[in-house]
Amino acid sequence: MIRNHSNPSRTEAVASSVLVVPVRMNLGDLPYFDGLTSLDAGSADVTVRQVRFHRDHVVDGFPLLYCAARLPDALEMNLFMEHRYRGKFLRPKTSRNRNPNGGVSLKTLKSIANSLRGFLAWLDRTDTDWREVYAAADGDRANAWLPPYRYRVHLIGDIEAGKVSRDTANLYVNHVRQFYEWAHKMRRIDRIPFLYKRIAVRKPRKDGEYDLLFSTVQDERALMIQTTDLAIPKKYRSKKAALDDGLTPYTAEELKVLFDSHYMRIDTRKLWAELALACGLRASEVTALCESAVVNPTLSSITAFPVRVTGKFNKERMVLLPRFLMHALWQYRNSAERMRRAVKWDLVHGADGSRPLFLNRSGNAINSASLTNVTSCVARELARRGIRFARSFHDLRATFATSLSRFMLEKHLPLGFIQYKLMSLMGHANFSTTQKYLNFARSVTFESQMQDWVTQIFADLRPALESEAVATKVDT
Repeated sequence: MIRNHSNPSRTEAVASSVLVVPVRMNLGDLPYFDGLTSLDAGSADVTVRQVRFHRDHVVDGFPLLYCAARLPDALEMNLFMEHRYRGKFLRPKTSRNRNPNGGVSLKTLKSIANSLRGFLAWLDRTDTDWREVYAAADGDRANAWLPPYRYRVHLIGDIEAGKVSRDTANLYVNHVRQFYEWAHKMRRIDRIPFLYKRIAVRKPRKDGEYDLLFSTVQDERALMIQTTDLAIPKKYRSKKAALDDGLTPYTAEELKVLFDSHYMRIDTRKLWAELALACGLRASEVTALCESAVVNPTLSSITAFPVRVTGKFNKERMVLLPRFLMHALWQYRNSAERMRRAVKWDLVHGADGSRPLFLNRSGNAINSASLTNVTSCVARELARRGIRFARSFHDLRATFATSLSRFMLEKHLPLGFIQYKLMSLMGHANFSTTQKYLNFARSVTFESQMQDWVTQIFADLRPALESEAVATKVDT
């Protein structure tokens, strides 16, 4: 069958026909058949065997892929995701990222489903068989026509058009790569249709100042890691990203307008914003905070509380919560309204210590959209008063990075320590991202109001930062 790819309605239909459907699924152990069940199938009398499990494991919201035109392919991808959830393929390295079955968390599984949804839609739109693993001839040019490489070209086009970021596209590629590796292990395909390569990652020097941490001297030892040639090179950037290189931290007046708005009078919303502003947390990191991370600050004399968070791509890092913020979070955790919501959570999930800190009225974990919509709601409120407010929730994180950089510079902490600490607290994968904030902090002159705010916010962090900088200098 020849498909007309020039028909725009066909493209829209494909996009809507590939769905991720959250379902309630039993992934228990030791299945067995238990009698027959009748089904209503119109005039036909249909009976099916009932499947039960010796040990149930019910998953709410398992992300199943559905595509009527590609049902066999969707079933293969669903089986791959089931194996990942069960821990039968690529078990997570850290226990924090595992589910009770030993596989990936439901959050990670939803990310995988989203990646495969895009790949499945592309397969249907281009009438491609993902099982094509042999090129027509030997050579790189022939291999470039294999499905994974063609999909990579498609993603590069989306990056350049500003539809996705390079990091997001690489995440999509990574999940597609895992699917092919699973298919090869399960003998669905005869070979893996891409190449592996080993690259050297330079390890930090330990015989000099901290500003040498990120140098690439030839005599440094290198850590060899394995990757594939599907990874998207750094040279590909979206047009939008090129335009958004300018950093956009809040001014003191903008922060005052934000927190003085009627919408931000709710204590929970203030805490969300303060976690981004005083700790540099992303919206997804705020929603993932467990209540166990919040402790009673009156029982300790420390001024900054270390808290472990899980960031992008399940990367863990330690952040520092100022004492004033930990006090506010402790009060929120023990408030009457939150305790009522916690009871609802326990009725569904049980009291297993993994209860999220922030819960909605139904007792479920809040989603990231609730946080990112905060600034949009404030903008609409201010617009009715004739005030223009063009800030995002993520700009609070940029404000944290720039302000902390300036604070550490003015306290004359070693430059290398500032580089290292800022990259660690922000959870950046590349130092170039961290350096942007440092360069920006050096180039701006803080207004007096902003200077007072910075001093107030980071006063609790100063002792911990200074002692760590001295200790690190002694160790080196």
